[in-house]
Amino acid sequence: MENVARIENHWPKITIAILSWNRLHYLKATLESAKECIQYPDIEWIVSDNESIEPGLRGYIEGLDWIDKKIFKTQSHAEAMNEMVELAKGKYILIWPEDVQFTVRGDWMKDVVEVMENNDFIGSMCLDYMRKVTVENVFNSKLRHFRRKLLDELRRYGIRFRKRKEITSSRGFKIFTFGWMKQGVCGSGIPSLTRTSVWKELGPWRVCGSREQVGLIDSSLGAEDDMVHRFYEWKVPLQGAIPLIPVAADIITDPTGCKAKVRGGYRYGVYMPPPDGLYYYKIKSLEELKKSNPTLPLNFTEAVE
Repeated sequence: MENVARIENHWPKITIAILSWNRLHYLKATLESAKECIQYPDIEWIVSDNESIEPGLRGYIEGLDWIDKKIFKTQSHAEAMNEMVELAKGKYILIWPEDVQFTVRGDWMKDVVEVMENNDFIGSMCLDYMRKVTVENVFNSKLRHFRRKLLDELRRYGIRFRKRKEITSSRGFKIFTFGWMKQGVCGSGIPSLTRTSVWKELGPWRVCGSREQVGLIDSSLGAEDDMVHRFYEWKVPLQGAIPLIPVAADIITDPTGCKAKVRGGYRYGVYMPPPDGLYYYKIKSLEELKKSNPTLPLNFTEAVE
């Protein structure tokens, strides 16, 4: 309880850094939901836009008087994240894409920060819902299916083997760590809360491939895989984590179950404004979502409306 009292007397600053490129509908839903849903006493806001040409997008950002730093610059996804990490004044940085809407209202960020302050083995805290199959693979999979991964873990960490943990804040907010099933930091940087010092220690994201080499999905142009490799080479046994009740969801507008993407100046997938003009998904409270009494992290289909 002494740790809790110390944190309450001086909540560490968090930097919320949003990446943007030519998806105004998504950006509005993400930023407006973030402002409504994240109730925390000390936030620095950064928006980095890759010189979008979508009509109205730059004007929208320029009109947000609560954003502390606004960056308009042509640069890669990796370069934008590196700049935001360097500019961040927060002890923690939430690097967030413009296509993940917050869906839970409340002061849950206090619980997330409390858990991370008291458990320095947590690397990146993922805050968005995972797919059902991902939850099953991480938390209910049979060891025989991941024998190679398990052997790699033992060779890499030995007695520091990363065991999965359940951690609860002083107010009952539950966090699950991924143990050896996942790397301890989110290689893409998004969408996760991480100590700014961890990103500085691991070094900058580096573009390692062309669009032709990495395909349409990887917006980081190989920087994500490179960061994962560097994490494992670092050999510090950090664990990734996720709340029992995640607080955000990927914005899905394409019938195939995907987001609309912009790559090389072209838009892929169905891109449309939200049904109510602002949000794609209903914003709920933690109390509402707790009623289902989940035992594992809620997945997208269970919680997103």
